[in-house]
Amino acid sequence: MNKKVTIKDVAREAGVSVATVSYIINNREDQKISPETRNKVLQMINLLNYRPNQAAKSLVTQKRQMVALYYKEHPSFLKKAEQLHFINHLSAFLYTKNYHLICLSQEYIGKYDVTDVIVTLEVNKDEFYKIGNSNFVPLIAIDSIIDDPLFFQVNSYHEGLYLKAKEHFLDQPFQLVSLPIQNQEIVQSLSKVFDDILWVEKLADLEAVSKGNVLIIDNTINSILPSRANQLYLPNSSDEKFQKLFQAIDLATKRETACSHNILV
Repeated sequence: MNKKVTIKDVAREAGVSVATVSYIINNREDQKISPETRNKVLQMINLLNYRPNQAAKSLVTQKRQMVALYYKEHPSFLKKAEQLHFINHLSAFLYTKNYHLICLSQEYIGKYDVTDVIVTLEVNKDEFYKIGNSNFVPLIAIDSIIDDPLFFQVNSYHEGLYLKAKEHFLDQPFQLVSLPIQNQEIVQSLSKVFDDILWVEKLADLEAVSKGNVLIIDNTINSILPSRANQLYLPNSSDEKFQKLFQAIDLATKRETACSHNILV
């Protein structure tokens, strides 16, 4: 049987006193508590699934079988097409799990707790935390390196991607062709692993695609480029990645612990 979470557990994990947790739970307005501390305690209550009374219970919403997706529309029409492909693919996948997908406006970073979880796509850390500080539902990052043990992040395993391509091309040199990526930590990670990367924002950029071996990770580019023998397509938006995302959603909404919040596919 799992040990029941106590108010002391919440206080310890949030780095505050038991009295502070009690004041926040009971909405004591006569105590001076910073918004940052209040948000941190409420997030920890949600994460630990602490339910001491009706006030705390109200912080944990009933499951609605809905996932909200936050992303920023890219100015490149090629990247926009890829984002739409991601949304359609994810929506179809979640439907098989009896979940519905809602897309949030990029102009709005605020409270949105009418879904079971919020998933962010290719956002930077500042945007991620702005969303997290405004919401008390679980928050999960996909295709973004956040590196915060409180939050799940689901990313492609770049070293594994490189090894698959290296094996396919029989240790011969190859070029990675990719659409622009908005999370700079992902860009840096790819740049450390791959020696030759061609970033494609517009059709004219495709003229620089190597005549030699080419690795493609975007559906949009794979659909545009003529198929050829020395071309390998390893989709970034795969069912395997979405399955790992769903497992993270399940763990997060149930407030269950995991060995690692950093999930690589």
